[in-house]
Amino acid sequence: MNPLKTLMQDHGYQLGEDGRLTLGEPADASMPLADLADRALAENVLTPLGNFEVLEVCGKDGERFLQGQTSQQLSLVDGELAPLTTFCTPKGRILAMAQLLRVSEERLWLVMPAGTAEPLRAHLAKFAPFYKVTLEVSSELSVLGLLGGQTLAACADALAAPALAEHDLAMRSVLQPPLPSSEEEESQTCALARQPSGNTPRAILVGPHAALADLATALFARDVATSDGTRWRLEDIRAGLQWVTSAQTDSWLPQMLNLEALAAISFKKGCYTGQEVVARAHFRGQVKKRLQRLTTTQPADLPAVGSKVTSPDGKSLGEVLQAAHDEQGRLELLAVISLRDEEIALALEDSTQLERSALPYAVERRDPEQLKG
Repeated sequence: MNPLKTLMQDHGYQLGEDGRLTLGEPADASMPLADLADRALAENVLTPLGNFEVLEVCGKDGERFLQGQTSQQLSLVDGELAPLTTFCTPKGRILAMAQLLRVSEERLWLVMPAGTAEPLRAHLAKFAPFYKVTLEVSSELSVLGLLGGQTLAACADALAAPALAEHDLAMRSVLQPPLPSSEEEESQTCALARQPSGNTPRAILVGPHAALADLATALFARDVATSDGTRWRLEDIRAGLQWVTSAQTDSWLPQMLNLEALAAISFKKGCYTGQEVVARAHFRGQVKKRLQRLTTTQPADLPAVGSKVTSPDGKSLGEVLQAAHDEQGRLELLAVISLRDEEIALALEDSTQLERSALPYAVERRDPEQLKG
């Protein structure tokens, strides 16, 4: 049994048939946060992120290999910065999206939505024979979500590491010795990396199952509470961060998801697959749809991913990519919307009225080369 899953079950989580952990959520995950346990609303929490997985890229050519495949400048992935990136088709559409973590000179972790790592591995494997590199979807690594400044500080303390830098997407990797109570005998690499956030700082903690179980135990001892996937999804929405899932591949240009505003695209690097289309869309202003954050003023039913966002006369203007309830049962969602009629009223297909809400970033180019200031 995975020791992290065992620990989480001891702290109130339920293990589903799909192997994922939930904390008092119904099967459709539509329960408002207000109906969950009070601890799910705590400011400083952790949650297991079974909806993420890790593709390991190892070998001395790993950086050079990825440089020609991804929108990110790989020289920036230095163990202190964990930027977002996309992998695109020749037409510039997103095949996959990841957060890049360098954990050693010849090892990179690509943290990705579950179900997307293996298709990307198979795609990249076609080019791998020309490089000294190996690609593997790890079955040995787990991902925890950490929310709240106290939680991030407690994690750095548990890792016996300096606190994360304040700049966006800061990270550090640590060789973590096992706790005295652990069955593990060797030190194991763990990585702590910031993710885009709204008003509440957050990060992911990635590492072997046993090491993360040890660290989660240490965080629980420091009064960090448990939380659920609904809370993390709500924080994604408030951060204006839309991950590309397996059902959404080959659908969007990176700019349609505001990824240049999240420093996921380097316009200063050389060629990569899809680069010409991505650059043309930027320099010629050809992006006609954009990711927007929308909310309701009253409690409402959770819309399905793919639901239409419409005008008052029923014309489709876009679609829902992600939705969650807030603490009062109101909706917050991310949707890709046409920019043609920016002042027009918006609604869901069931006539639920929507309001445009501010994103925590300006929708403009942000070069990843400037992330450290």
